[in-house]
Amino acid sequence: MTTSTAPAPTVAMTGTTDVTGVTDVAGVSRPVVASGDRVPLLALAAPLLLFTHGILQWVDDLGRPADALRSGDATGAWGVAAGAVLVAAVAAFCWLATSLGGRLEHLDVATPAGVLAAFGAGATGTVWVGHTVGLLGGDLPTALTAGGPVLVGVAVATVLGALAVEARMPVRSLALAGVAALVLALPWGLEPLGALLLLIAFAPLLNQPEPQAA
Repeated sequence: MTTSTAPAPTVAMTGTTDVTGVTDVAGVSRPVVASGDRVPLLALAAPLLLFTHGILQWVDDLGRPADALRSGDATGAWGVAAGAVLVAAVAAFCWLATSLGGRLEHLDVATPAGVLAAFGAGATGTVWVGHTVGLLGGDLPTALTAGGPVLVGVAVATVLGALAVEARMPVRSLALAGVAALVLALPWGLEPLGALLLLIAFAPLLNQPEPQAA
């Protein structure tokens, strides 16, 4: 009597996702995607954090007098919490831009987009810490207070545009993300709506990428 041993699985790396080749009883090799891709989680978490920041900002604005709103003072409890959530949201978008850049094959924009996003995230965190500890006042120019999130947004838009060019993301999702960016830029406190539009635009990213055989 002879015994046979099944061949050992082979592992290949495709981008940020581990693809393991497994041979079944019929001798057919099939790829299995391991849970190593963080893009779906980041595509869900980043807009939700932005939505939460918008709600906290609404609550903070309702509880502050008019002179505090004009001066931009955000040292209250709600303001500090909103700032912390914004820093987390910007960091998530930064991580998302970096992770999506790893999916690009032809357009070499991953490195500059990642550097831009990292700089924007660092600037956002620095401004929030400065406000929280009192090193920075509330009369800072808008370019400084909003510059960090804008830089991260530009980095995300650059990577999404490159993915659309490489046919790795639907053009309609890119267009909806552009509408969301426009809503976020409006000075009417529509951040929760913009975040929900971004979440819908990121829907194709919530699914694991198609496995590729080694």
